[in-house]
Amino acid sequence: MARILVIDDDDSYRAILKEFIENRGHTVLEAVSARDGMDIFLREKIDLVVSDFMMPEKNGLELLQELKQVHPKVLFILVTGYPSLDTAKEAIKFGAYDMLQKPVEMDQLTAVMHRALSTIELQANLTTVRGVNMALLFSIPLWLLVGFLLYRFLAH
Repeated sequence: MARILVIDDDDSYRAILKEFIENRGHTVLEAVSARDGMDIFLREKIDLVVSDFMMPEKNGLELLQELKQVHPKVLFILVTGYPSLDTAKEAIKFGAYDMLQKPVEMDQLTAVMHRALSTIELQANLTTVRGVNMALLFSIPLWLLVGFLLYRFLAH
């Protein structure tokens, strides 16, 4: 299952998200701030980030921008108790996978996480297919040479 980083300065809300996500079979790492989240992200292999928007020091959008510089394909779900069209536009502009309103409807969180994690799986499968295609492409000259040599050997 996935390794999900939950970042929220509200201890009780973070605990609720952690328990909910773990009950779906995922491993959850927790951070209390954007700085703490960045430290964990740099140390650990993280598949998905679920972060609060309003936090002391840095907000979720600032954190998203920093994470995208480190790992451009990071999947980031922003959670906010103060949704606005401007915030949603900014989140999409900076590469958030999705933005959810607090308190998060758990069915909605499950669906968004499932879609995000499916994206990771599809990207991995695409990389594998590309690798196989490249291997086949580069092996064609070798097989042509083997065929030519066999023809020459068997023709004499």
